[in-house]
Amino acid sequence: MSRRFLLLSLLALGACSEEVDPTLGTAQAFSLYGYLDPTADRQALRVAPIYGTIDADTARALGARVTSVEQGTGRVAAWRDSVVTYGDGSVGHVFVADYTPTPGETVEVRVEETGGAGRVTTVDVGVPALSQVRVGEVQGTAGGVTYPLRVEAPRVLDVELLFRVTGYGLTPEDTVDVLFRQVEPFAEAAGTGWALDLNFVSVARAFLASPEVGGRPLRLIEMGARAFVTSPAWDVPPGGLDLDTIIEPGSFTNVAGGFGFVGSGFWTEVRWTPSLTTQARGGFVVDVDPATLLVLNEVSAGGWVELFNPTREAVPVGGYAVRAAGETATFPLGTTVPARGFAVLHVARRIESHGTVEFLSQGGAVLSELFLSELPDDPALGSFGSYPDGFSRPISFQGGRADLFRGRVKESPGAPNRPAALLAVVNEVYTEGPDGWVEVIGLLGTPQALVTHDGTLPLDDWVRVSLGGGFGVAEESTASLPLDQGGGELYVVVFPTQAPPRVFDVRTYGPQMPGRSAGLLPDRAPDAWTDGLLPTRGAPNAAARLGL
Repeated sequence: MSRRFLLLSLLALGACSEEVDPTLGTAQAFSLYGYLDPTADRQALRVAPIYGTIDADTARALGARVTSVEQGTGRVAAWRDSVVTYGDGSVGHVFVADYTPTPGETVEVRVEETGGAGRVTTVDVGVPALSQVRVGEVQGTAGGVTYPLRVEAPRVLDVELLFRVTGYGLTPEDTVDVLFRQVEPFAEAAGTGWALDLNFVSVARAFLASPEVGGRPLRLIEMGARAFVTSPAWDVPPGGLDLDTIIEPGSFTNVAGGFGFVGSGFWTEVRWTPSLTTQARGGFVVDVDPATLLVLNEVSAGGWVELFNPTREAVPVGGYAVRAAGETATFPLGTTVPARGFAVLHVARRIESHGTVEFLSQGGAVLSELFLSELPDDPALGSFGSYPDGFSRPISFQGGRADLFRGRVKESPGAPNRPAALLAVVNEVYTEGPDGWVEVIGLLGTPQALVTHDGTLPLDDWVRVSLGGGFGVAEESTASLPLDQGGGELYVVVFPTQAPPRVFDVRTYGPQMPGRSAGLLPDRAPDAWTDGLLPTRGAPNAAARLGL
């Protein structure tokens, strides 16, 4: 049996009573199927009563009380019953709890019969610590380009790739995420968790040749890898499992006083953009110069221009040129822009505002251009560039049109950009449960701001926050501001007086422990982002006290 089939079958097993036939006349009360997710606000567990056989297709009220308790923290959750009709018409009971398990804890789930003999079925579930997929240094060989994927986790049970492409949807311009599962599994690596060396060229060619694509010519915008992290107990025996083995009582179960399996796990994801050269080798449509992905990232009145490489591979720019203020300068042969790095070129004695900077190919074609809408005359007052690096998104708003991610920044040749002035910052984020929130602090008298988890959304879909009292709070919303327990990004836009709207803060937050937040400590300090705080909604941030 494949690992994916095993993962997807855990909840499905027992859906049809004729497939599971435990020993009759035993004292077992229930069969349990499902897994606890430490990144989710709500948990779900399939509970099937045993009436001589496992009768999972009954719509009768289930005489069971389900509770769970964490052995280390003592946190208790009460579960409630819901009746679910599946696609095949069968009916089952799924118990749910508005609860996020604590990573690293062991949870005992207890199902007690409320009538009859009061039989009890229990299961102890170890919850894995939160971790994320990371991409290591890219390896280029004659056979392809390899992306080393690493996860610091007790076990990685499943993996799938995501290709964000154009040319797949109803119109050629549609951007669509396509999942692809024909990929080698993660393997345990001594001392480094779990590893997968992803050969992009071979995987991309297999994806483009797959029935999902159907021969369409696709352009790649971005790709990602998703891994399903589990606890050590969720183990697949050597040689895998088959259905005939699974249905034998006790062959694959961690449940006491019943049958079935309950594990714990979560999906973690990483995304990146392969270089155009690598994309072309993989078979994607690429009809532009590979250096097109480079970004004109910062320009100084002092005459220098900075390029930024948003990909994870170095891009050669020897012989390429930059034109500004009527002058042209060429990068020396052998120059490369490193992965996620910068290259600076002095172009002119002086560059002035409201001019245009152009990035030129070796043949002199314009690959990209940047209009300098607000370049300060004095370099001491800053430069013009993108924040965060490489981002650009022009929008129309009442009163004009502007780029949310471009404007005046602190001079930082060859280093990441920062806004020249901070008008608002994300001060704290709390993700647990459905009632999470984002706390924003306005600086320099900023009266209000907009917050989002996705900088590509229309401004009307961002959440407005009043900052008149110093601390402003944006409530979590499934539609407008979902806050993932496993991590995410937050963007803050401010409409300065007599100036275009701009993004003044971007915060990446990682996985959060239940009952903890992440934020600035001390408040307002933009470089003091700290995990594991005590949540202090609308109040100064505080470190967790010893023992909490």
